[in-house]
Amino acid sequence: MANKYNFDQIVDRRKLHSYKWYVKDNEISLSVADSDFVCFPEIKKSLLSKADDSCFGYTYVPDEYFDAYSYWWKKRYDVNLERKNFIFCSSIVASIDVVLKRVTSKGDKVLMLTPIYNVFFNCIKNNGLTLNESKYVYGNNSFSIDWEDFENKLKESKVFILCNPHNPIGKMFSLEEINRFVSLCKKYNVFLISDEIHCDYDYNEKKYVSVLKIDDSDYERLIALFSPGKTFNVAGLHSSVIYIKDDNLRELIQNGVYADDVGEPNYFAIDPVIKAYTLGEQYVYELNEYIKENRVLLKKYFVEKKSNLKIIDNDGTYLLWVDISYYGLSSKEFTKLLRQEFGVVVCSGEIYGDSGTNFFRVNLATNKTTIKEFCNRLMKFEERLKK
Repeated sequence: MANKYNFDQIVDRRKLHSYKWYVKDNEISLSVADSDFVCFPEIKKSLLSKADDSCFGYTYVPDEYFDAYSYWWKKRYDVNLERKNFIFCSSIVASIDVVLKRVTSKGDKVLMLTPIYNVFFNCIKNNGLTLNESKYVYGNNSFSIDWEDFENKLKESKVFILCNPHNPIGKMFSLEEINRFVSLCKKYNVFLISDEIHCDYDYNEKKYVSVLKIDDSDYERLIALFSPGKTFNVAGLHSSVIYIKDDNLRELIQNGVYADDVGEPNYFAIDPVIKAYTLGEQYVYELNEYIKENRVLLKKYFVEKKSNLKIIDNDGTYLLWVDISYYGLSSKEFTKLLRQEFGVVVCSGEIYGDSGTNFFRVNLATNKTTIKEFCNRLMKFEERLKK
């Protein structure tokens, strides 16, 4: 059966004030974590319909918005989300800021598994908190958790921020691992914030496990964050939710969302999300198939061209983590030269923590034409480095 959606269609995002594509005319960008695809058509229809309204004043969040999240998580992941436990927030980063302000005091330690999404470092620093790192163990082309180190660091931490699935290394955590995270947080009375924005990219056998799916999901200090921003590329709509089961904590965070002015939706933030989560299943299925093909295409290049770079085996997300250690350059140096000499923009691994210095991150959420051009330019760059 022919696909319903065309992910090969090229969108010139340079003309759309795209942060990702704010680059020179001769450059291609596989950097910022958003996608270059034509959006799910029902989203555009919904936006155009809202644009026909007669006024654009303050708006509230209807039950249908939260019902759409519940429908999606139940159908795809067999997770039951109750209406009373939702809080609307403009973004996941804003949600983390709100939570950290309410559950910590200056100087408290926040634990993260690194390398990790760079903006989380800002959340910790901006709130006067102390970063506590447990670094992934790298070996055999994959990353694993040093559980002894993790538990020792957790004992002295107030909050643990989990990126599930993980950005940038693309790790999907198993049910056993998620259970272990939550049970350890419960043991040491640590708040667990789980950012699950990348959950819908599941093109491998290993599948996403929400923290709300496991045995201790009623742990009163458990906070899950959801958003359609990555799946449907609607981050610009500023629409996400915080999910908390404990009544007292939820009331504290709800009041914090209002106090920080991040709980009031813009006029266009609601209806497109309802359409996405209630009608977008086929779109996401085909999207995953396309990302999978891009991943295969890129890995094929690395094999056929006998590249000295190594792709890290990942389970999910549309991001790939690439090992550059063969060339003896830091990620900052490598990516700077790649951009200067061959016009390729990717993310330096160093921004995700010290343990990212031998890596860079590639965004696969683009058309195959761009992926092929990336491979061609990367091949020429490697040839230059070998001389």
